[in-house]
Amino acid sequence: MKIDYFKIINTFVKGALASGVENKGINENFKAAPEAKNMLQTNVLANQNALLNLSQEIKFNSINRMEQARLIKDLLKLPGEIEELFSLLVYKNISSETLEALLKQNQKLNMDLIREILEKNSKESLNKLLKLCGQTSGGAQNTDQIKDILALLSQIIPKKEASAHEILTNLTLLYLPWLPLSEKQDIEIRIEKRKNKEDDDSEQTALVIYITTINIGVFKISIVLNKDSSVKIEIEATQEKDNEKIKANINKILKKINQQARKDKINVSTELFICEAGENEINSTSQKKREVVISPTKEISPILVIMAQKIAKIILEMDEKISLLQKREKILLEEN
Repeated sequence: MKIDYFKIINTFVKGALASGVENKGINENFKAAPEAKNMLQTNVLANQNALLNLSQEIKFNSINRMEQARLIKDLLKLPGEIEELFSLLVYKNISSETLEALLKQNQKLNMDLIREILEKNSKESLNKLLKLCGQTSGGAQNTDQIKDILALLSQIIPKKEASAHEILTNLTLLYLPWLPLSEKQDIEIRIEKRKNKEDDDSEQTALVIYITTINIGVFKISIVLNKDSSVKIEIEATQEKDNEKIKANINKILKKINQQARKDKINVSTELFICEAGENEINSTSQKKREVVISPTKEISPILVIMAQKIAKIILEMDEKISLLQKREKILLEEN
């Protein structure tokens, strides 16, 4: 009997979420602040034994990058959307009211809480996968695929000594529609303290996200939350050459960012700067992130991370779409 292994893992993980609790939804796991540190912990013994004792031959189906992203979040027992995760951590439940409050109020979230949740849930997931790897009887193909998932999970989970910017970078990756990124794509987040332009005596926290794409160039996006809860976004796009198609795509990205902000009812002002650079200068630009002075911080406004994740998704979706179109054009040329 051939079994869809992806379906098995998903059933296993979803069963683990439901095991030992009434079917009242995910909110029941977040009744009080202390419980948030142990979120989504359930009795999974029955599900685990049922899975590990399978005697049938397990046959893997090909898991694409989008399925892989969903699987990793399932294994880590994380909500589907990043704002839902923050709503749980800040307000201990998910509802339209808490999501709206999250996007409007200048709340702070302790980075240690995110680290603890990812560490605890990842340990459980890694242990399950390791047991599966030892128990699987479907041959090298099965073992290799479990090892691939193990490797990806290990890369995504921040280390114990990870800084705040590493945790935020990994969290952003977790909430992209696919995993892993393509070889030439890259994301990195930094947290900076800046002088407030309106008040020289005060500072603002800026979340700076660097994105390297295959087809559009290198982006540096600075996101600042103002005192009135409005958001300032500065987008610097560096392209390899003066290309009208690339400029058009960058402007589409800006339009999509503004549309997303309106959809989320976030008061946003955006500025776009497009500059041209040679290939060597682009490579140099992508390395500048390592020179940024990182501001040590333990708290961050969720709205900054949510906006960073949504902007990263918009840019990388555009990049993926262009790559797909180029592949299709190449296939058509070869056929003709």
